[in-house]
Amino acid sequence: MTRRKIIGASLFFTLFGAMATLPPLILLFRFDGFIAGVPVATLFLFGLWVFLVIGAAWFGYVLPRDEPHQLPGEERR
Repeated sequence: MTRRKIIGASLFFTLFGAMATLPPLILLFRFDGFIAGVPVATLFLFGLWVFLVIGAAWFGYVLPRDEPHQLPGEERR
């Protein structure tokens, strides 16, 4: 994958995370369901949070580091 594609994918990933936490999607879990005594909406939000943290760590690992811009005539330290 090229750097440009990875940056585009990370932007999509961020927008997906923001959209997934908005009320219309969360209201899908507005029933009184429990899994192991925990409300389903809470499990959804915690699972989404874990997914976003792991995804951000992966993007941080995959994206190459930016080299600082060097002006002509400057020496690299």
